[in-house]
Amino acid sequence: MFYPTRTFPATFRPWRLLAMVAALLVIQATSATESSAITPDNPGSADVRLTINSLATPSRAISPYIYGMNFFAGSSLTNPVTVDRLGGNRWSGYNWETNASNAGSDWFHQSDTFLVGGANNTPPGQAVLPSLQSAATNDRALIVTVPIAGYASADTSGPVTEAQAAPSSRWREVIAKKSAKYPGAPLALAPNKTDGYVFTDEFVNWVEQTKQPGQEVFYSLDNEPGLWNHTHQRLHPGQPTFAELRDKTIAHASAIKDVNPNAKVFGGVGYGWQDFVQLQDATDKVTSPSHPGGDQSGELHFYEWLLKETAAAEAAQGRKLMDVLDLHWYPEATGGGVRITENDNSAAVVAARVQAPRSLWDPTYTETSWISQWGTWTGSPGNPGPVRLLPRVQRDVNDFNPGTKIAITEYNYGGTNHISGGIAQADALGVFGKQDVFAATFWSLYGDSQSQFASGAFKMYLNYDGAGGRFGDESIAAATTSLDQSAVYASLDSQDANQMILVAINRTAAAKSTALEVTHDRRFDLAEVYQLTSASATPQRVADIPIELVNAFLYTMPAYSVSTIVLRSGADGDFNLDGAVDGDDLAVWETGFGMASGASFRDGDNDRDGDVDGADFLAWQRGVQAGAGATPSSAVVPEPASWVATIIGLAPGVRALGRKRAVCH
Repeated sequence: MFYPTRTFPATFRPWRLLAMVAALLVIQATSATESSAITPDNPGSADVRLTINSLATPSRAISPYIYGMNFFAGSSLTNPVTVDRLGGNRWSGYNWETNASNAGSDWFHQSDTFLVGGANNTPPGQAVLPSLQSAATNDRALIVTVPIAGYASADTSGPVTEAQAAPSSRWREVIAKKSAKYPGAPLALAPNKTDGYVFTDEFVNWVEQTKQPGQEVFYSLDNEPGLWNHTHQRLHPGQPTFAELRDKTIAHASAIKDVNPNAKVFGGVGYGWQDFVQLQDATDKVTSPSHPGGDQSGELHFYEWLLKETAAAEAAQGRKLMDVLDLHWYPEATGGGVRITENDNSAAVVAARVQAPRSLWDPTYTETSWISQWGTWTGSPGNPGPVRLLPRVQRDVNDFNPGTKIAITEYNYGGTNHISGGIAQADALGVFGKQDVFAATFWSLYGDSQSQFASGAFKMYLNYDGAGGRFGDESIAAATTSLDQSAVYASLDSQDANQMILVAINRTAAAKSTALEVTHDRRFDLAEVYQLTSASATPQRVADIPIELVNAFLYTMPAYSVSTIVLRSGADGDFNLDGAVDGDDLAVWETGFGMASGASFRDGDNDRDGDVDGADFLAWQRGVQAGAGATPSSAVVPEPASWVATIIGLAPGVRALGRKRAVCH
């Protein structure tokens, strides 16, 4: 039961145990009657009130893939990520057989060896291999872009002229399945580089055969198709159509699934609003409302149509083809007439930027942009309306192809070298988790050296303490009384029931007193606070706040800040909340013994009934016996006969125990 080699602090006075016995005898042993819902006290008035309720609705799993970046394997940023992406304009013309690619209009339509650092005669797939290996080593997923526009670079001989536009000798035709040209031929890891074709299933087979067992690789069907005839005029000179994208999506997704039936395929991959709505004015665009009773405003006609058409193909094939509907989101919101994605941190732009993530979901927020003016108008054109991007897309999924997931594989809110960009990034990550986004990958617009606050925002979710501390994997209800001033996201950790992790955001230029109230199935004793402010792009631990009230406390959010708040509930007997139940905790209890009112867990009040008594001592005893597996503090209190006998039996031998220096609490 007890261990004679266990040491106790010098402040421990064993003679007091005998004096306690009389008091212990009058304690009535009862089972814990704590309700499953522990409602909070009122911490007092404040500028902002944040309410968290884990019992309001069932918790929902947060996808681990929302914390991603493009080209992270080659990045100098120090934040952790969970998914890397190989995407962008270069990959539309990528030839995996030779590693040639084409820059399109980004750089004179040049075909070269850019994706392999200028190296010649590289083995097949070399542009993918380093990221594939890095992702495996660092336990990241990888999104690989599969070209479907129709042609891939045939050479690395520099600019492609208008006269050399596809089809020509400067290009190789991209075919979904090798069997279409070579019936019965196996998929080769060393493909024929001279036959004029590049096969999607052969490329995917190379990836599948090269990756590590169990490594997660997703496949994206090209990049921003609505802009093919602008960005890649030599590769795809003509305007893409709805029908073309449907046919290519189905064909190439089928080829991928033939290689790996469990692979996840990302489709759509539109550049922005006009891609989602009409595939950049496609000649066969659908313009009528698609939802029963829906109005014309804000309808994402191309994505609706693509979802419906792929659903029909999936039903015919008896398998899922497009697992994820992908979109890119570079906000069109402006402040003072300047788009927030510009490298501009003037006051008007900052004010617009810190509000902009609300357009991902908020029905009460209308940004200043051409989208709200003409794309999501209410009542009549020109009457601005909220964007509500993710709920719109989710409605399309629900109505036309249920079960399809949503991804945002390129986005940037600007100001990533400024605290306003850090706030917008942290806000977006919180929204992605709360709105059930499957994957998201940040795109650096101004280089790593100008992305330090965006990097800091990632750390507030993935490494807030510098030791791997992470936001939880289950999203729970959280709300603020002032959305224009603040935001809050809340999570539980499926691996640690004794903590809850919050991210709170102050969008304003003034400090805000904040009242936090938490409804949960257990009480919390301490709030660890980490901050991202303009003073540092690295999270800083700034406070440990004892929670003296029932799941409620006051905290002041600094001006323009992100706060990660870790709420901790002590396991039985861990009164100093250091994760171990030992003599230091007994010293806490012994010091607090007899406190009749106002006692906290950190005074030794294990059952949180306001006093420190023998029942709390027995909780410490349970914690000692359980060791690392200490049970929650809501455990049933044992019957008097067992614990009184324990204490009486302990008294004669306790003087023989060694001593240990006490710690302050």
